[in-house]
Amino acid sequence: MQGDSPIKALLVSSDPEVLETMKRTLATGSFTLAGEAWPGIEAVRLASESEPDVVLLHVEEPLGPAVNTVRSIAQAAPQAGIAVLSSLGDLDTIRRVMNAGAHDFATLPLRDDEMRDAARRALDAVRRSDDEDEIVAAPTGTVLCVVGPRGGVGKTAVASNLAVALANETGTAVALVDLDLLFGSAAIALGVMPAATIQNWLQMKASGHSEPVGRYLSNHRAGLKVLAAPLEPDTELEFGPQEVADIINDLASTHEFVVIDTPPSFTEISAAAIELASATMMLTTGDIASLRAVRHVVQTLHAWGIDDERLRLVRNSPVPFRGASDDEMREAIGIDVAWSLPHDRDVFKTTDLGVSVVESNQRSPFARQVTDMAHFFGRVKKTDQPARRRVLGVF
Repeated sequence: MQGDSPIKALLVSSDPEVLETMKRTLATGSFTLAGEAWPGIEAVRLASESEPDVVLLHVEEPLGPAVNTVRSIAQAAPQAGIAVLSSLGDLDTIRRVMNAGAHDFATLPLRDDEMRDAARRALDAVRRSDDEDEIVAAPTGTVLCVVGPRGGVGKTAVASNLAVALANETGTAVALVDLDLLFGSAAIALGVMPAATIQNWLQMKASGHSEPVGRYLSNHRAGLKVLAAPLEPDTELEFGPQEVADIINDLASTHEFVVIDTPPSFTEISAAAIELASATMMLTTGDIASLRAVRHVVQTLHAWGIDDERLRLVRNSPVPFRGASDDEMREAIGIDVAWSLPHDRDVFKTTDLGVSVVESNQRSPFARQVTDMAHFFGRVKKTDQPARRRVLGVF
């Protein structure tokens, strides 16, 4: 498609009513019909022959054949953006169709403008991918995701201290991302007063302007960069798995390490970050409720094909309560405890002051364990000297 030419759309559905709705919705000056087909061989053949700009694909149960159709169309028509429409809005469905090659997912029912927007987003996504293919690929950094399926497990304290430790110990470019848009506090915990936040980037993105995420990072005295959560909760922001992927892919191209502080509980945001992470730290305390929550998440991730090599179980003790032993945790959850972070009163003291424990007291038990984590992920020996620090992620 060139210039202002209409967008050529292929419509795929086995439901005549949905197909008719798609045809009516796209009967505008900005779209033209490339054809319509049932899912399966017919849709794949037509996608290959008609060379559409975008494919609107209606997906329902059974999911297996629908996912195969998405994958086959993506291979037969790599130039086309694929927008999946479905009444199935669960995380597993979204993950499976996006992994199969879809570029956008929208949950039915949809208004006419929302359906057209889904088609345009899919087209924009495949165009961005084509543009990026023409650029020499930048080095991809290590993405570390910190997850706490329940609140109160010290997730932000671990993420912020790990980011500082990585910056100190490796001397490389490190970014800390706070994905808790309602009550994120990573910037506060590190004493960072951000001039811009993730909210500003999302608003710019929603307006149709594409800007590097790096322009919205704030500096921390240890040399790392922080993408702060909104200063005030904002429930109106459009924020989903695609935005998470955009942020992570952008920052991982300019930073050796990207540490992700996820929202409390297990949401589609957490799931999207885990999918892209090199390693995920699952935080738990020793109480039964926390262990049950982590076991559920680990089992879900295993079902998604994420193996134990990408998971690290971290026992944290934000309060002086022992609970289950490490052996009991392994038996309950199914993976070994990688690190046990002891109860340390310095964590609360320093957080209130906007200083990490790693900065204020490197000899504290908590700081030593977090520094060991940084050594593991950074492959740094204690006798090694930090590498030359990068400025703004570029030497």
